[in-house]
Amino acid sequence: MSSPVRAVSSAAPICDAHKQLLRYGHTGLCVVDASGALVGVISRRDVDVAMRHGLEDSAVITAMSAPVKTIEPTTPLLEIRSLMVTYDLGRLPVVAGEELVGIVTRSDLLRQLCVLEGVLGDLSQLLPRSHISGYISEQAALPVPSIDALYEQLKTRIAVIWPALMLIAKAADAQGWAVYLVGGAVRDLLLNCLGQSYPLTDIDLVVDGAETGAGATLAKIIEASYPQVEAQIYGEFQTATLTWPANENNGAISAPTADGSQMSGQMSSQVSTPAFSIDIVTARTEFYAYPAANPEVEASTIHQDLYRRDFTVNAMALRLDAEPINDSDDGSCTARLLDFFGGWIDLQRGYIRVIHPNSFIEDPTRIFRAVRFSVRLGFDIEAHTEQLIRYAVESGIYARLQTSGHKVPALQSRLAAELKSVLSSAQWAIALTELDRLGALACIHRNMTISPVLWRQLRRMARWQPKFASDQPRWLLLLSLLIAQLSSPDCARVATTLNLGSPSEQRLTKLHQWESALLEQLPQAQRPSQIFNYLRPYGQFELLLIAARHPYTLGVHIWHYIVHLSRMSSPINGATLKRLGYRPGPQFREILTAVHQRILDGELHTAQSAEDYVIKTYPRDDD
Repeated sequence: MSSPVRAVSSAAPICDAHKQLLRYGHTGLCVVDASGALVGVISRRDVDVAMRHGLEDSAVITAMSAPVKTIEPTTPLLEIRSLMVTYDLGRLPVVAGEELVGIVTRSDLLRQLCVLEGVLGDLSQLLPRSHISGYISEQAALPVPSIDALYEQLKTRIAVIWPALMLIAKAADAQGWAVYLVGGAVRDLLLNCLGQSYPLTDIDLVVDGAETGAGATLAKIIEASYPQVEAQIYGEFQTATLTWPANENNGAISAPTADGSQMSGQMSSQVSTPAFSIDIVTARTEFYAYPAANPEVEASTIHQDLYRRDFTVNAMALRLDAEPINDSDDGSCTARLLDFFGGWIDLQRGYIRVIHPNSFIEDPTRIFRAVRFSVRLGFDIEAHTEQLIRYAVESGIYARLQTSGHKVPALQSRLAAELKSVLSSAQWAIALTELDRLGALACIHRNMTISPVLWRQLRRMARWQPKFASDQPRWLLLLSLLIAQLSSPDCARVATTLNLGSPSEQRLTKLHQWESALLEQLPQAQRPSQIFNYLRPYGQFELLLIAARHPYTLGVHIWHYIVHLSRMSSPINGATLKRLGYRPGPQFREILTAVHQRILDGELHTAQSAEDYVIKTYPRDDD
């Protein structure tokens, strides 16, 4: 280990940490509190990112990584190596009791291992594999599932497209590329090993070793063998999306195997095959020029591709081969499951843990994703990750960005997409409660919170939507209620910022004005026909919003209109008037309107009474 240790106070500004790193040439610093106790570590990269985003005066605690993995002076070297590999660590503080006594960096470790390798030859004899596995298993309750088990599970669960997946793997191998299954599919495979089952329909593949064009190349191979598959190519990297149509047909299906031959099978008439999609992208790294921007990307390695992702549980990869090879002592190949950041351990602990400290500054939609995954999986947001969310929100950076003149897609269309996902889920209320608790709604507008009154409005709307507005998306109704709590100018501004579309922008711009007019008009209405005339200009969406916001003053009239008045039609029409001897013309509208008004007011009840009224009131041309 190196000693003594350079440290920075958690309360010091980030620019102080920057000065220390420059002065001493370190790549990271330990962070201590006022009593000198170790509370975190901060890397040069974290400092550089914070400085680039204008956060040099923020406290070090807002950008540090925590909790800290530590070792003791007597920790064996291979246990140190195991920790560094498992959690992708560049340094490990050394503590004796409560005292920080040194630090071991990756360079220190490599240097010492090389010395020992030169002396002892076979370094693996320093610590048996079983000791390392036992150490890792002590950190996680269960050992990592074998590659064979994961392959078998994957093959069973996506049997329809498995031959195509193997064809992709074989074609990539012929090009000298490696193909990895990444992200949610790997997470859900591992969750299945823990007793939680989620469907696998979206398969994300990353190609390592290719610069650009890998997606297009592999997509063409699939198109040639699977004419029913729809392929789309995007962008300068030529990423590809392959979509398998939902198969509800009965009869034989032929699909090529990995070697290109055909295999036939009979699909049961009782089985419906769900649609699958495969996204193929090139391994890349990304750079945010400023917070909430679209990232700039360039080709990179699978390690960097996983590092750019949001949370540890979403940053694992499974190497795919047309012919899986067992390459470890016990017959499995766990080295093929890439987990650089402790995602498997966090899955077992039930944590949503962010990968790097500036993640929420660079992309605020990750706050919403953290909550969405937390609610969907029943996980907790890890304590330091929650702290980082709060630091990002409380920094005020999102409010500044919204008035900065910069394009901020993470606070616009990307945020709208996350809101749609959250509010469309069955657990929307739990997710919204958590977002409000974290203060994350400030990403939409700095003054947005959820009051008890607004909660009642939201729950009211969620009950109404299936019965009275099933053709309208619930997420948009709920989001409109959230936005409607703001002033009229802010409503319009937020609707425009989120790119909700012209109807929503117009609705939210005029909502307060409409409510004021109705609050003045409806209490004066004496007859049902007057209520009908006041409310007829508004659509169902607008009326539900107004009723949810004013249930006692306007809601009674609106519900009378929706449930009864809007469904009462006139018993006569233009054909009736022609039969009665009236000549078609502008008078038809006047007559039919008058009849409908009297139907609403209960003065006319039958077609005969309506005809009698017309003949008595409106003279015919031949009279």
